[in-house]
Order: sequence, then structure tokens, then C-alpha cells
Amino acid sequence: MDHLFKKTERALYEYKNIDLRIKSIDIYIERLSNDVAVAGVSYEEKTGPTNAFNSSVENEVIRRDEHISEELKRLKQSKQDLIILQQLINNGIESLKEEELKIVELRYFQKGRKKTWIEIGMSLGMDKDNCCKAKNKIINHLAAYIYPNESISHQFFTNI
Repeated sequence: MDHLFKKTERALYEYKNIDLRIKSIDIYIERLSNDVAVAGVSYEEKTGPTNAFNSSVENEVIRRDEHISEELKRLKQSKQDLIILQQLINNGIESLKEEELKIVELRYFQKGRKKTWIEIGMSLGMDKDNCCKAKNKIINHLAAYIYPNESISHQFFTNI
């Protein structure tokens, strides 16, 4: 469960940058999609005739195209994974009570230096210990939304 807790916290810290990561992937996809292969002509000595129906330049273009296709496929999958993660986090956030949402916003969604639990507690009129207890409850609650497969299997195996 500790692994899932940390994984959920990491996802919350990275949440504010998901849109930027998606934009970066889009830029890279666009760059690869518009990439035109340019290869030089080689003047190697030929030792004998071959029965090949394609040239070394054609082979290079085919290899490059295969590599670019694989890279595009990987990038599109990464983008899709980020979009899904963002949607799952949004679903979890919508399920929070107002005070819980405020704790998440103050701790995980702030740009720059993250606030300490004492600062968060002062903002909400709570002490540090209650903030930490609330955080643990919130993270466990959000884990069920963000990583449903892992939290369900964990719940199943801990109840046996």
C-alpha cells in the first residue's frame, strides 16, 4: 500500500504539469510527422551485380520510416496515458469535500515552493497533525480513483 500511496502523491505533484507535457509531446509528434529524410549519395565500389530491386537509399528510407513510425506510436501512447491520468485525477478531485480539495490544492497544485503542513493548517484553521491525518485519508481515497486496478486488488488481497 505504501507504493500506491507514494505513486498517488507523485501523480498529484505532477498534475499541474500534465498539460505542458502533453503540449511537448504534440510538438515532438508534429516534428516527427513533418520530418523529411535526406541521405547522401554513396560512391562505393560495387563488386558485382545483385538481384536487389531496391537501393541502399531506399533501404535507409524504409529503416528510418519504420523507426519514426515506432517513435510516433510510442509518443501517441504516452500522450494518451497522460490524458487518461489527468481524467482519473479530475474524477478523484471531484469526489473530494471542499476542505479536502483545499488541502490538495495548497499542498500539491501550488507552483513554486510547496507549502508546509503548518502553513496549510494555518490557512485552514487546523493543526499540523490533523492536516497530515486528512492528507493520508485523501491520498488513500484518491488512489482508488487514479489507480483503480491496484487499489481494488490490494483491497481484495488484504481482506482475505
